[in-house]
Amino acid sequence: MDIKWLEDLLVLLEEKSFTRAALRRHVTQPAFSRRIRLLEEWLGVDIIDRSTKPVRVLPTGASLEEGIRDLVNRLYSLRSNLQASALNHDRVSFVVQHTLAISIFPNLIKHIKEAIPDTAYRLNPQNNDDCESVFLKEAHLMLAYESALRRFDFSNFAIDRLQLGIETLIPVVSTNFLKRFDSEQSMLSTRLPTLMYQQGGFLSEALTNTCLPEVLRDYQLDVICDSAFSASLKEMALADMGLAWLARGIVSKELENGQLTSLEHKFGSAHLDIVLLYREDSRSLQARQVFELIKELVE
Repeated sequence: MDIKWLEDLLVLLEEKSFTRAALRRHVTQPAFSRRIRLLEEWLGVDIIDRSTKPVRVLPTGASLEEGIRDLVNRLYSLRSNLQASALNHDRVSFVVQHTLAISIFPNLIKHIKEAIPDTAYRLNPQNNDDCESVFLKEAHLMLAYESALRRFDFSNFAIDRLQLGIETLIPVVSTNFLKRFDSEQSMLSTRLPTLMYQQGGFLSEALTNTCLPEVLRDYQLDVICDSAFSASLKEMALADMGLAWLARGIVSKELENGQLTSLEHKFGSAHLDIVLLYREDSRSLQARQVFELIKELVE
């Protein structure tokens, strides 16, 4: 049995035409038909009704689609993993706070890939509160936030720590939302619809311990939606739904192009440390190389 026969059947199921399927598979129609016949012989059942013109796929063939598609994907995945293993390539595993997975991680990996091109990576996005347990259980490195009042305690573990920088949560509204009012002051005098982080979470706590109490004292906020994910709050802010505190790193482009307007001068902001941690017991040469490379970039 040839895996090409399975791929032929999947294309035929998609195109519902021998002619179009053969074109996609870059073979002549007779050659394509022969390969489908060979697959039928291997399976021991007919999957094509050739008594009609045009020919049609029998229900038996259609019922195979999900299983065959899964089998083909698994086979190619197995081949890729075996090839990587043969080249002695580890897959360096990162657990990353959701917002940092958008703002910092892509550029970080870009620089790493330029220096260590043959290493593969696994990204596991998590809420900041869940990063610690996932890191200790299965990841080589952790990229997360810390605040002055919430630090990771790894005193009982062999963990290397590196501070990558500082992130700022800034209050923003869409410029279109602001245009609904005669002035910024007019907007601030209303009960302002607000998109907030879920209570009890790390980012909600960071705001509560910094700028939020004064904002609640001086202004009226109406929390219309809360979420654990910065990306969803950003999209709602861009949809003109109201105020949101978002990491500067994920809204810098929208601030530059005028889609979002910062209200930091009125509502203040919260500062967070960005930290990278490496488990010394991970026994991964590539993970150690990655950590040392990032350390060189920072220093």
